[in-house]
Amino acid sequence: MNDGVSQIAGQAAHAAGHGIDPATGMVGSTTASEAVGAWGFHLGAITHNLDGVVVLFWAFALFFGTLVWYLRAEDKREGYPMEDPTQPERAHPLVGFPPAPPPKTYTLMKGGTATMPHHDSPPEVPGRHLHPFPGSAWMPTGANPMRDPIGPAAYALREDEPLLQEGERLQLVPLRDVGEEWHVQGGDSDPVGMPVVGRDDAVAGHVRDLWVDRGTKLLRYLEIELTGGGRRLMPIFYANVSPKFRRVKTRSIFGEQFAAAPELRHPDRITAREEDQICAYFAGGKMFADGVRRGRYGQSPMQNPRRGGDAHGLKRLFFRRSA
Repeated sequence: MNDGVSQIAGQAAHAAGHGIDPATGMVGSTTASEAVGAWGFHLGAITHNLDGVVVLFWAFALFFGTLVWYLRAEDKREGYPMEDPTQPERAHPLVGFPPAPPPKTYTLMKGGTATMPHHDSPPEVPGRHLHPFPGSAWMPTGANPMRDPIGPAAYALREDEPLLQEGERLQLVPLRDVGEEWHVQGGDSDPVGMPVVGRDDAVAGHVRDLWVDRGTKLLRYLEIELTGGGRRLMPIFYANVSPKFRRVKTRSIFGEQFAAAPELRHPDRITAREEDQICAYFAGGKMFADGVRRGRYGQSPMQNPRRGGDAHGLKRLFFRRSA
């Protein structure tokens, strides 16, 4: 009896190895994995409904979902919670999903620590929303929006300390502080001594010195001695040095508006925040300089019925018909 069973099992195994179905006796093209599947589980199978591919798929899905959660939570360490302009301040903070991560303290390179996220309120913006819905544009209400953090004149509240290199060296310095180590390359026009004019060709002063970035080896600012006294910095990217006319011109602001540009607390150093404020002033001039000159800002937004606009010359998008 046992010999018969062993003989039948041996014939079945031999038939399976040659692609012969033991049940029908038909010859087929059965592969090794299919042969195993005919008598048991497929290769890599854990149960009838779970194999290695399914395990790998769900492991990747779990990893990717966790990664997205982590990155979305970490990018909320700054800028959150957001605020709805249609609601009172902090009435309904907008955080979204997932929630902000717990506070974490970082050690700064220059010493000290910073804890993020913090819930310090941002500075008040001297402006108002044109329309009562989130994302509506801001309209400046100050007398000189070029100095206010709004629109193209907006700036980040970076540290009010100068940028440093290794060895505690200042990164941004005037040429007078570096001696002959830095100079204007031969063949280029040296703007020192050239008059500086605004977009109205009015002379504001003359270039007194150049400020360089020792980290990137770039000319960054022109130091201007104003005609009425005082010194101001102008970003080189807003200046057009003309060797032909021997002058420096900017198309950002008018000549008389140089005096209102932000000043430095120290004559030979500039902080990161002062950099942003100066660049924002000249960037804001592209939009606000003409309005500031005409005195359009700092007034109550009275409606002009003939033009359908407000005191700043902005046309309304919606009107209410009279009964």
